[in-house]
Amino acid sequence: MQQDLNDWRNEVFSRITEDQLIPLILELCNIPSPYGYEKEAGDYVYDWMKLEGFVPRRVGISEDRFNVIGKLKGSGGGKSLLFSSHLDTAGPSGADTDSWIYSDLEKPFWHSAWLEEGVFYGQGVENDKGPMACFLLAAKAIKEAGVPLLGDLYLTACPGEMGQEPVDEFTGLPYVSKETGAEYMMVHGGIMADYGVAAEGTDFGISWVEAGKAFFKITVHGKGIYTPVIQHTMQLNEHPNPIVKASALIPALTRWAMDYEQQYTRVYPGGTIIPKVQIGAIKGGHPHFIIGGSDLCSLYLDCRILPGMVPGEVAEQLREVITDTGIDAEVELFLFRQGYEANHDQVTPFVDMIKSSHQEVRQEELQMSAPVFSSMWRDHSIFNEYGTPSVTYGPSRQTPSLAEMLSCAKVYASIALEVCMQPKK
Repeated sequence: MQQDLNDWRNEVFSRITEDQLIPLILELCNIPSPYGYEKEAGDYVYDWMKLEGFVPRRVGISEDRFNVIGKLKGSGGGKSLLFSSHLDTAGPSGADTDSWIYSDLEKPFWHSAWLEEGVFYGQGVENDKGPMACFLLAAKAIKEAGVPLLGDLYLTACPGEMGQEPVDEFTGLPYVSKETGAEYMMVHGGIMADYGVAAEGTDFGISWVEAGKAFFKITVHGKGIYTPVIQHTMQLNEHPNPIVKASALIPALTRWAMDYEQQYTRVYPGGTIIPKVQIGAIKGGHPHFIIGGSDLCSLYLDCRILPGMVPGEVAEQLREVITDTGIDAEVELFLFRQGYEANHDQVTPFVDMIKSSHQEVRQEELQMSAPVFSSMWRDHSIFNEYGTPSVTYGPSRQTPSLAEMLSCAKVYASIALEVCMQPKK
């Protein structure tokens, strides 16, 4: 078995070449696919899979936002493997509100991808269509080599991973994330995989636990007052203007966030979670009518939480912070997503196979990834939720080199051979 595996591995590796990988990465990653607008990139992946014989399907909540699911079918009786990356990227989407948060709207990094002196650049490459191209080419090489797989190899591309969430006036399909992406795919996609890989940049480390998240809206109450008659006070928590009051609340929330991070840091078998908190947005008043102030000012908090943790625990702490400041404000939860860790007994054999493949290709021992990668959100959390033991593993997170991307494609190919050539016990 091992000799057969080595022979097939060498045959597959010979088909993973620069002239195959470079155009695939650049073509796919030069298709803009900001979150909410993934259709064109999804169509490209669908057409590529169809051309290469992976019998793709579009599985989605709408014709504009769909998962692409392809499969290299095994002969039967073997373990199956799911590869997945997300189609949506961070950065400007073309919405009017982009100018609220980006100072570099026209920067090529957001809109294009290129190879310069052996290094790939562009948001699309880094997060997350570069690793997607790697596993697509790995699957193509396996198929063309005629490897006698026993188990099925699933190739998937998902929308809605980046984390936008509906709130207030920002509602509708473009703002929906997981429900249209990996979550929808696992419910409706008919995927029956024994193991899964969220193919994303991890600097070639591995983890199989992921933080959850709870989004809160804190609304500060005050009184809109006409500018000529307002009476100021340096007791900011007593100021009539709720925007000024919020400025007194922000330092208290920042101190709490630092304490929270230390209190809840946990080391799991599948990685270390350092749950962080950020005030991601603030809203108060109308820019076109500032003479009357505002009655309300809202702060929007992204709070990362440990697997199994409930958001009520965080909400209670936030209320205590607000009470201590003496500010009139209320806390509202508008998003809760649980984090998950892969079942230890189920994932351990899979991790051993990844270690073997990583060692074979990279000539180095596989390490656990940095805590930042298990403290964010990636779709393997959803796969673990639905009982498919899954990890995240991939190339350098930022400016990956061509050599790194080639080695990543080979590691993915080796993992697929290790899993899908293995008979089920």
